[in-house]
Amino acid sequence: MNFDRLVISQNPFGTKRDEPDFRFLSFDEKGLSKSRNRALDLAEAEIVMIADDDLEYCEGFWAKIKKAFNDFPEADGITFKIITPEGAPYKPYPSKAFKHSRKSIFNVSSVEMVFRLDSLKKHGIRFDENFGLGAKFKSGEETIILNDALDKGLNLFFVPENIVIHPLESSGKVLDENFFYSKGALIKRMFHNSGFMILGFLFLMKQVLKSQNQLTLAASIKAIRKGFQAV
Repeated sequence: MNFDRLVISQNPFGTKRDEPDFRFLSFDEKGLSKSRNRALDLAEAEIVMIADDDLEYCEGFWAKIKKAFNDFPEADGITFKIITPEGAPYKPYPSKAFKHSRKSIFNVSSVEMVFRLDSLKKHGIRFDENFGLGAKFKSGEETIILNDALDKGLNLFFVPENIVIHPLESSGKVLDENFFYSKGALIKRMFHNSGFMILGFLFLMKQVLKSQNQLTLAASIKAIRKGFQAV
């Protein structure tokens, strides 16, 4: 099984490798979304997926991906499942395939996403470089690119097949001031003043009410409002 592998390094002193099925390129810049956009700009394959340095791939994952796109030929992008090294689901997943909605995209992780590259390029869909690690807002880039794809009329599906293995993060998300600041900015960026705004605030309220929230209700809302106003 042959794959084209493209690795983007954000190191001004990094080396360069350019081989038929493996490219390693370095750039003097910072930010996860910038790195992913570099990869999208330089990728040449029909189907692209995002990798990470702490992932393993399930046996037969590529066959699962190809079958999913054959089963849903209208799909511009498909999201799949992560399992832990012990074989357990990384998070709760539906048991049946479905077409993504504004609500369902909030539950997607970047390493679950697979796209037709031409669909992204045709509609100018990229990661928002204001969001993600190393950017002004530390999270939310996955949800934004999926939301932008829906805005452009792309067809996104979920298929309940395991494609990657990732250790379970037992500590979970840290629900602190920075988290709610970023999520407030996320909702503003995604929905602006559209009718979907209420959906965004319902999502935020679910986060505020979680037991691991480190802030009071008032402090959580203050951080969300600050992020909302920063976009």
